[in-house]
Amino acid sequence: MPSKAPLDRIDNEILAHLQKDARITNKDLAAQVGIAPSTCLGRVQRLVEQGVLRGFHASVDPRALGLDLQAVVFVQLEHHGGAATQRFEAELLELDEVVHLYHVGGAQDLLVHVAVQDTEHLRAVVMDHIAAGTHVRHVETNVVFEHHARPYPLAGEAATRRAH
Repeated sequence: MPSKAPLDRIDNEILAHLQKDARITNKDLAAQVGIAPSTCLGRVQRLVEQGVLRGFHASVDPRALGLDLQAVVFVQLEHHGGAATQRFEAELLELDEVVHLYHVGGAQDLLVHVAVQDTEHLRAVVMDHIAAGTHVRHVETNVVFEHHARPYPLAGEAATRRAH
């Protein structure tokens, strides 16, 4: 991966607009930020090449896909790290039901966010795939009632908010 240059005010403005609406046209983005469209396109391409922008996504309502139930499954492993953990993570990521997978520190080792049709589907995913892992010590499942997401804070924003 190429080295990352520090982000300036214009980069941060571009990121803010793209996090709100990834479908904004380059022409409109350039106008919002106050730069030429060619400059804007070059900056967006640089942010992609540097790995700052990792992708552009559509937000889909899981219920429209028949996925009426979401849960977070907390997993404690017998052994931490190494090839066995990486294989287990790869197996989990192959499951269609897994939306996000977090490898974390603390009392739990993995947080697995799943989206399923109903409680029977949830039971099958947890029992047949997650708890059945050879190095799994303990599993705890929590149903998600609501989910809210916010854009990532831009460089300096969090520090600015803390100072005020």
